[in-house]
Amino acid sequence: MKVAHRAEKDAFIVELSISDDRLKLFAHITPKADFKAAREEDLLKEISAITPSDLIDRMVVWDIITELRQGKGCESRRVAKGVSPVPGKDGKLVWLVRRFSPGKIEDTEREFVDFFTLGLFENIAKGREVARIYKPTQGLAGRDVVGKLIPTRTGRPAGTRFDKTIEARVDDDQEAYTTLLAAIDGYVHDEGGKFTIRDVLNVSGNLDYGMGHVDFIGNVRVVGDIQKGFNVKARGSIEVLGSVLGENVLTSESSISIKGFHYGGPGSFLSAKGDYSVDTAEKISTEVGGNILVGREARDCSLHSSSAVIATRAAIIGGSVWCVKGFEGRIVGNEIGVKTDIELRNELEVTREYRKLSDNIQKHRAAAAALELHIGPYLKNRNRVPLLRNQFRDKMMMLLDKYDQVQKALEHLESLEKKMREGKPLELEARINVTEKAHAGAVFRTGDAMLELKDPVQGPASFKPTDDRKAWSTVPYQDLTKE
Repeated sequence: MKVAHRAEKDAFIVELSISDDRLKLFAHITPKADFKAAREEDLLKEISAITPSDLIDRMVVWDIITELRQGKGCESRRVAKGVSPVPGKDGKLVWLVRRFSPGKIEDTEREFVDFFTLGLFENIAKGREVARIYKPTQGLAGRDVVGKLIPTRTGRPAGTRFDKTIEARVDDDQEAYTTLLAAIDGYVHDEGGKFTIRDVLNVSGNLDYGMGHVDFIGNVRVVGDIQKGFNVKARGSIEVLGSVLGENVLTSESSISIKGFHYGGPGSFLSAKGDYSVDTAEKISTEVGGNILVGREARDCSLHSSSAVIATRAAIIGGSVWCVKGFEGRIVGNEIGVKTDIELRNELEVTREYRKLSDNIQKHRAAAAALELHIGPYLKNRNRVPLLRNQFRDKMMMLLDKYDQVQKALEHLESLEKKMREGKPLELEARINVTEKAHAGAVFRTGDAMLELKDPVQGPASFKPTDDRKAWSTVPYQDLTKE
């Protein structure tokens, strides 16, 4: 530090020095013989000669004078202090939603991580506030110890880049930030510093532990395979370029397309409001609002469609098919006569509620049949029951009472089933088409009518139920796919 001012008074000699950053003023005081006569006003006068009075630290000056009156000087006491400049704050982007971060586990503090539910992104609905861009501030200029202004730096804008899928909205009542809103449904994706909302969740490889289960507001596209046990739920469509490898639940409010093999199993299920298309399927249970399209083969599947099942170049082997508008397949069944059920139903009969009702009816029928075996001849000769010994009589009466309850419940369920059948007529042109061959063991059903093939039938052939759904008839073949 260099001496900026020097003065000699009756009681002391003062030297004032300015720090290198020009923000502090230091005093070096040397007592003289008349130190007891030192006055605060004299020291303040010398300090004020080079620094504004509002920057002087009066308490330090008073302390120096107190010490000086005792014959004590000081080497370097800070007697004044300037004001440091306050730089402006840079603008910043603050996210209010979770962005897509493949392979990142959000909760690192957990001892165990559920790799099926990683939560790597957040569903964003159109119109939702996703982020805020805070504006830069101007900053405050400073003053050095002699009173000169010290300029400051103005904050830099955030420099955020985003496309038309994100809308910037300025609120007149809010000066601190600009609001970013989602212009479409999807998830926030960072493309090297440029942000966008994507309505297609693209899984570049296999859907496995790197992604976990998927529940997405838009469309889902899997380039590889969906590994065993991983589920996909989408408000849009689901497209799998590879295969689905078992015990998966796939749910779409649109369509589902699987280019490769779709293997299910006891824990698998597929639900789509639109079409479901697959090359090869095995042990798949479906509930589809649109058409089911099979490329090569479906084996031991439960294919339920509110429209048509189209397998013009495919074989349907085993399992069951429920459809409303009809069925067309190249081959039904196989050479060894495996049972393959194809059933034409109305719009109500193909629903899950009807299926539950139908299953309940079958359970009641099975229970009634089991009770008939236990009751034996007493079912038709109930007047003989009172002649039995006490314990046998009581047991038989209990079995008969239970049988009557089962029958009453069964009658009620069958009446509900009849109402559902009559509530919606069968599609006028609904039929079953076989383009190449229907093997023995193929069973065609509708209403009260059942046709079980005992011998193979060469195609092309069409089977159509009568209007009352009590019998089947063979009709001239008509391509179902051209209607």
